[in-house]
Amino acid sequence: MLQQTFYSCVKQRSNAVNNTIETYRRRIAIAALHRMKRKTGGYCIVINHPKGEIQTVDINQDAMQKLLMRFENNARAEFGIEASEFLRQTYMNSLDINGHTEYLTETGKMIVDDLLGEIVTYARAQYKAGGTKQCQPSK
Repeated sequence: MLQQTFYSCVKQRSNAVNNTIETYRRRIAIAALHRMKRKTGGYCIVINHPKGEIQTVDINQDAMQKLLMRFENNARAEFGIEASEFLRQTYMNSLDINGHTEYLTETGKMIVDDLLGEIVTYARAQYKAGGTKQCQPSK
């Protein structure tokens, strides 16, 4: 009975941590899109290729959340069992509130910028391999 109670408490804690991660993932995605809108006036990344060609990659909330899930998978591979707590703390430190608006802290900016940099690297590799010239987020 005691062992069953222990596992029940551990499972509830795990669910609470996962809910926190999901909530912060959504909030970080929204804050990242607001930051993109303020900095660039839109929700797309412009990639310059050789020979003067330009490619745009549209980013929406779903795409940003998928990028953050990619970050989470990398963290889980690196940190193993401690990844959930690491992600929870990192995500909590990635946002701050200014009045009624949430914004990315330096930690959040670093994470989002690295993820967007991965998109640019991928798009350039696809271009060099003769792949598509227009990337769109999956629906």
